[in-house]
Amino acid sequence: MFLLKSLGNIVFGSAEGNLIELPSGQLFYLDPSSTKASRTLVFRDAKATVRRTGSKFNYQLVVTRVFEEGEAELETELADNEDELPDDEQVFLIGGVMLFHMQPAAKGHKFVWADVSDETGTCGWEFVPDAAAVNAVTCKLFEEVVYSCMFEQSRMQAKSDVPEAEFTAYVDRVQRLAAESNIGSWRPNAVPQTPAKKTLLAQAHLQTPAADSPKPMSIASTPGGPAAALAAEADETDAAGPHAGLPPMPAVVAPEGERLADAGAELYIYDMQSAQFVQVAPAVQAALVRTGPFDFVLTVVVGGVPYIVQPVASDMSPVFSVEHLSFVWVWISPETGLPTYSWSIKFDASQLDDLRSFMAAFTRCISETKRREEYAKVDDNDRMFIEHAYQDVEMEDRRDDDEDAEDQIDEDDDIEVEPASRAGFEPTEGTAESGSKNSLLAVGYSSDRSFVVRGNRIGVFGYSGDNELQFSTTINNVSTLGGDTFSPRKVMLHKQDSSMLLMHPGDKHTIYRMDLDRGKVVDEWQVGEEMTVDEVLPSQKYAQRTGEETFLGINDRNVFRLDPRLSSRAKRVESESSSYATKYNFTTAATTGKGNVAIASRNGDIRLYNKIGIRAKTLMPGLGDKIIGLDTTEDGKFLLATCQTYLLLIETEAGETSGFTKSLGDKKPMPKRLQLRPEHAAWMGERISFTPARFNTGDSLERTIVTSTGSYIITWNFRQVKNGKLNDYSVKKYADKVVADNFKYGADRSIIVTLPENVEMVSKRALQTPTKMLKSRSDIVNSPY
Repeated sequence: MFLLKSLGNIVFGSAEGNLIELPSGQLFYLDPSSTKASRTLVFRDAKATVRRTGSKFNYQLVVTRVFEEGEAELETELADNEDELPDDEQVFLIGGVMLFHMQPAAKGHKFVWADVSDETGTCGWEFVPDAAAVNAVTCKLFEEVVYSCMFEQSRMQAKSDVPEAEFTAYVDRVQRLAAESNIGSWRPNAVPQTPAKKTLLAQAHLQTPAADSPKPMSIASTPGGPAAALAAEADETDAAGPHAGLPPMPAVVAPEGERLADAGAELYIYDMQSAQFVQVAPAVQAALVRTGPFDFVLTVVVGGVPYIVQPVASDMSPVFSVEHLSFVWVWISPETGLPTYSWSIKFDASQLDDLRSFMAAFTRCISETKRREEYAKVDDNDRMFIEHAYQDVEMEDRRDDDEDAEDQIDEDDDIEVEPASRAGFEPTEGTAESGSKNSLLAVGYSSDRSFVVRGNRIGVFGYSGDNELQFSTTINNVSTLGGDTFSPRKVMLHKQDSSMLLMHPGDKHTIYRMDLDRGKVVDEWQVGEEMTVDEVLPSQKYAQRTGEETFLGINDRNVFRLDPRLSSRAKRVESESSSYATKYNFTTAATTGKGNVAIASRNGDIRLYNKIGIRAKTLMPGLGDKIIGLDTTEDGKFLLATCQTYLLLIETEAGETSGFTKSLGDKKPMPKRLQLRPEHAAWMGERISFTPARFNTGDSLERTIVTSTGSYIITWNFRQVKNGKLNDYSVKKYADKVVADNFKYGADRSIIVTLPENVEMVSKRALQTPTKMLKSRSDIVNSPY
């Protein structure tokens, strides 16, 4: 009966993201209540594509505007600013709620589906393929591909694993509902209904509703809009089950093991379309269960049947709030490993003790999971340090007007958002492209230049008089003194940006010095025959701006000073070296303006030294996650540690005492854990993996933090974070993965962003809060979840 019966393996077996495409057509928006036009042309020339998402059994219908040659550039020139440019793409999550169906048109066919944000059920979208370019067979195939995607999304299993009769019945039901709908036309039964109110959680994730507030409903039960058709997607058996109306989740079984916490609560999910949490189950049972010596799972049982079973891990982006009696986290798809949903359980006001017990048990679980040791063995003072990192996080996504004004005064007088400037490697005559991508970034402190490593080449970028990024030159064929070319694994600018220190991926005993004026390696400095070096760092935070010759090196159990002026072959200074019998697994380090040293380890611990060659003065306990980046403020009062899924801001002073000069003991300030809010992580849909975070650099005080994850660059307002507002961050999405990022020296207005193929300098003002991006129609998928 269906074309897909024979073509299904071809279409759905492809590894490409796109399943099928209609190359030419027009997109219209249908609104019969409009006083101007009930059918508005959105894209005169467009293509429609069905593509996979990062979540298994979830697909998107994407309608993209097609430009004629030069049209896009002309439109950009005519617009006063980027905000005036129309969206070039509309994205829709494929599901039964959209009531997708094909209708006959004046010439050929057209496709119609609902606007799921419309409460009246009358507004929708219409794509009319160009009959000269798309024949009837292709239209029929496109329709059946969409129906197959809808079916797989509703069943969360492959269509090929389900009897054909079930698929046929499903399509018949969707087509019947579509025929009965009011999309694009007014009918007697199309009088708008007042939608049932949802518990709004925009300002604080989970506010306690007033006693007379209406009971919140799941989106599937909201009358008036096409979401009411969700119930028709399920079989009669499913409709009667305890999970009816809930978002589709993989089938799970209750785990066996010791229950460390068990409490009744309400279950909420973050709705991408309304940018708020809505209740999906008024009564669930949440528990933390030990499944192995150091392995735990979070379970949520609905109607006596397990609904969520998720391993406890850092990638959950967990957030507790005693003020709002809630626990919020992101659900990671076991199939794709990507963030998919943001869930929350909310406790009743009478359950404060239950929340605190659940919070303490979760901290124990995640600590033991990461450290692989019993939580009871952790020192009492260190335990308080760890517990605080997960608790009482500020939950509101707003800023005070006075604080906004104060920050505005701090900014430069020019309030225009400077357009991003982009540059890339230019081909060098006689040098073949190797297929390498950009991998490392070094921003100059003295030369007003930036350096980008690409294979065995280094691109040099400068800035024009208009503060635009410009390609300057390429240093080709980076090689040892013996002529062996290599791709540096680490680089550091040295001696007023006149030199660059390079580390060879196959040689952990040697540091190579490149003269940047000549573009060649001129020195090879040995660390020692039995001593290796994993990372180098300046003797003081801004030593690179001076003629300082010495620098520091670390490996997994040693920290030492290197002095190239030594006459010996090995340049390690014996009197300024610390070697530990115990393998501390050092991973990275940073220095302050005074030369104090902070060294981080694989288990998250950070040791503070005021001098190399002696014992650490203070040990800051970690949360069990490997620290991959470390930075300090110039005065050394704050450390910024980067882990894969979060940042830690740690104050190093208690009163007048600095942890670099004296042990802080039980007076260690509590850390501030910076992470993406779970709902933002789910919206981004990418595995969180932060690049080393940095403070802005220069003579003034640090004001901003920058990092990136996947295709997003992120900044935090440092002053707001110090005041406890941990959600004060902004983001910008790129079309490709961000490789590295850092501020241009001297201010926090401009950020150098390294992409695999290009380098860009973007204004900090070009970043937006995720809340604003979520409210932008072009940036969200039109879906109730």
